[in-house]
Amino acid sequence: MVLDQGELTQLMIMVELFDGVDKPASIAKSVGITVQGVNYHLKILRKKGLVTETNEISKEGYSFLESGLGSLREFVSENLAKIDNIVTWEAIADTPVEKGDGVGVYMSGGYLHAGKQNGKSSGVARNSAKKGEIVVASINGIIGVEFGKIQICVLPSAEDIWDKENLASRLSEEFESGSKIAVVGEEAFYAVLAAGREPNIEYASLDGVFEAATRGLDSVLFISPRRFHYLLPQLKILQNRYKEIGLKIKYL
Repeated sequence: MVLDQGELTQLMIMVELFDGVDKPASIAKSVGITVQGVNYHLKILRKKGLVTETNEISKEGYSFLESGLGSLREFVSENLAKIDNIVTWEAIADTPVEKGDGVGVYMSGGYLHAGKQNGKSSGVARNSAKKGEIVVASINGIIGVEFGKIQICVLPSAEDIWDKENLASRLSEEFESGSKIAVVGEEAFYAVLAAGREPNIEYASLDGVFEAATRGLDSVLFISPRRFHYLLPQLKILQNRYKEIGLKIKYL
């Protein structure tokens, strides 16, 4: 949901109504517009069916309020992240660093590192740190990251899983060197252990593999068909949010 200026003003008015403020003069003072402006927008909100004649939020109004505030939260979060990346960020010191030193900043192994070597981005250390400690740096430029890839392996239904050795053999073909192993649910957890491996990501795993990909790491996620069905809506949301990340789905 993308809000224009009028809808943003209407959203602010509805927040006031939600807080129990229903007098136009009080709303105008909080929102920063004239009383005439408040009455104008209230008229529009009533016409849309979002507010009743007694200035109460309707069922449709609550849906609009939730959707609008969610869009604002996402907008603010994304832009705060951009600003924070430019201003300061935390990194692992690869070399001893003194406060005020110029440092190169780069991604390595899924984490941000800083050291006295050139990186695609540079910065200035805000604190002194020994090798391996955390250094906070003012960062200039864009931190270069090559997005990782995600493979989702949908297991056979639990009723159809063959013997343990056969299952382990089938899964072992999907393990790639350096890829993080993620599981969703009991069946996937059992299958990975049966294949002699330990999962790296066990909880909130779908979000986890996408975050890993934004940090440049490849992942393979194992999931049962039942759980995959329930996670499809979330998967679509994440795919739309991270269009640059390559995703492959394979049915075993």
